[in-house]
Amino acid sequence: MHKQDVTVDILEIQALKARYVRAADMKDWAALRTCLADDFRCIVKGAPRTSANAADTYEVTSADEFVLNAQGMTSQIEAIHQLSLPEITVTEEGTANGIWVLHDYLIAPHCIFRGWGHYHDAYVRIGGRWKIQSSLVTRMRVEETWL
Repeated sequence: MHKQDVTVDILEIQALKARYVRAADMKDWAALRTCLADDFRCIVKGAPRTSANAADTYEVTSADEFVLNAQGMTSQIEAIHQLSLPEITVTEEGTANGIWVLHDYLIAPHCIFRGWGHYHDAYVRIGGRWKIQSSLVTRMRVEETWL
């Protein structure tokens, strides 16, 4: 792999993650789905909750399930996700890993949620385009204001 190819891959992955976050915040479910591999798997630790007694961890095991879950969770939520400082490593031809710093701010009828943590992603090139294959979201700090 040439250094120039790796640089192009990293820039494409950064653009992919930017589209993913923008699509999620704008509730553009079709665009969000295009960012994900079909077998996308996601685990979220420190997730927003529907009540103070609800679990704060969830897992989904397909891209379609993830998009449906996101639609249901955010139907009445204004979401703002900010990602920064990506650490992206192209591991071999067509695969890569990345860690992103995360801050999210969610306004729901029942709670205002703020979280700080990281996305740990795996990426795969499918049909010449990078897709997110898996994502582990870990939050180091969560603040919830119940309304």
